Amino acid sequence: MKNHIHTLLATFILGFGVMSSHAGTDTNGVTLVQIDSKDFGDTNSLIKIVEFERNTNTSKLRMTHQKMGSSVGSSMFIMRGFYEVAKARGEEYFINLKEWDDKDGSRIYIAGFTNTKDADLKMEFGAEYDYNNESGQKRGFMSVSQLKMFFEK
Repeated sequence: MKNHIHTLLATFILGFGVMSSHAGTDTNGVTLVQIDSKDFGDTNSLIKIVEFERNTNTSKLRMTHQKMGSSVGSSMFIMRGFYEVAKARGEEYFINLKEWDDKDGSRIYIAGFTNTKDADLKMEFGAEYDYNNESGQKRGFMSVSQLKMFFEK
């Protein structure tokens, strides 16, 4: 009986270690953010934003859609995804550091989060991120406090 308990315990510990190593995120037991446009009463678009990886000051977000709706509405919903992650992390400022189309058709974003106003992007998040986005425009931080009036009722 003792050997059976030891075997079960060893299997559990090994299984937990394998699952933890596959997670690959620094979530510290925090639930990652997921939002769906239908949960906000949006009938013009069907968009989901899922935070699928959280690290010290960045997160990876995946945007999937069945219907994008208007360009302004969909852009605001994507910003809402960043906003919700920033709130969940307890960070005031967020920035889109990088984005690309994934091979599965979804859009991937790397978002940066900080409580430092006007933080230097490269010093805060790493030299691999550019000051300008893919269109040549300067990247800028957004503020949770400033956006609260748009997103909170």
